[in-house]
Amino acid sequence: MFLSFIVPVYNTEKYISECLDSLLKQNIPSDEYEIICVNDGSKDSSLDILNKYALAHSNVRVIDQQNSGVSVARNVGIEHAKGNYIWCIDSDDLIKENCLSDIKEIAETNEYERIIINSKTFESIDELFTKEAAKESWKDSVVWRNIFKKEFLNSNNLRYYPGLVFGEDALYLFECFRCNPKIYEADLLVYYHRIVAGSASNNNSYSFSQKRTQSTITEAKIVQQYYERNDGIYPTETANRLIIYLCGGLYSLTQMPLKFSKPYLKDLKSCGLFPYKTPKECTVTKSYQHNRTDFFGKIFDYVYTHLYRPWGFLSMRIINLSLKLINKNL
Repeated sequence: MFLSFIVPVYNTEKYISECLDSLLKQNIPSDEYEIICVNDGSKDSSLDILNKYALAHSNVRVIDQQNSGVSVARNVGIEHAKGNYIWCIDSDDLIKENCLSDIKEIAETNEYERIIINSKTFESIDELFTKEAAKESWKDSVVWRNIFKKEFLNSNNLRYYPGLVFGEDALYLFECFRCNPKIYEADLLVYYHRIVAGSASNNNSYSFSQKRTQSTITEAKIVQQYYERNDGIYPTETANRLIIYLCGGLYSLTQMPLKFSKPYLKDLKSCGLFPYKTPKECTVTKSYQHNRTDFFGKIFDYVYTHLYRPWGFLSMRIINLSLKLINKNL
């Protein structure tokens, strides 16, 4: 079998049919690929919809599990996959019709271990084919832009970390990158990513912010272990990834009341990450929290990229408090 789609599903009854229809409208025989849908404890009618598709299509399989998070769902799907290649798909997204023959030809001609495809974001189906696709550069941040050879994943024991709710894709891709896969960047616009309010990347609730902060700090500690091994494998990329996670987590903490941020700071201190000395290989100088190029933007970036110093953390709290007061008085 050529390919296994892995589709974690959680409360996406509104979109899952469109997703599955796009996966089924392909130009290779149905017995050459499978669609593994992992229902992650959905509370809506998602499971009923999945079961109907499984009854109607022999290459659709449904695995039902208690809610365990997207990382566990993807891992379960990979363990059950029969395809030579793995493509993880979000259950509210789509792929282009009849794109698999081109991808199969690329994959099997040169035995690539990682194939990177192009994507386009959209909010409604109406705009999907009417707006020009923007060139997106986040191939190393989102897993659905990557198709991996299963043998490569298994031989390097590459799996997702359970419990992470934010940044798990980037951490997974970072670990894949360190294993030096044979890569091909295909000039194929075949993935359509739907922007959904309330999704993990667009959820601004306080409870989710806390979970996101914890995930980012956990990811920083994982990458810290890679960096401190000093194994010489991509030291600049490792140092940069460490600082990106560390500053991201600390920036979230500067927006929380001090009583909530103290336990996190204590945890980071015990790991030697706060305060922390800037890794000599690090080249990160921007926060990517704004588009400003003026004096304020440069000051913000400098403080942000030194959040692991007590003066940087305190300064950012003052900046955030000042911005809140200014916005309140406008």
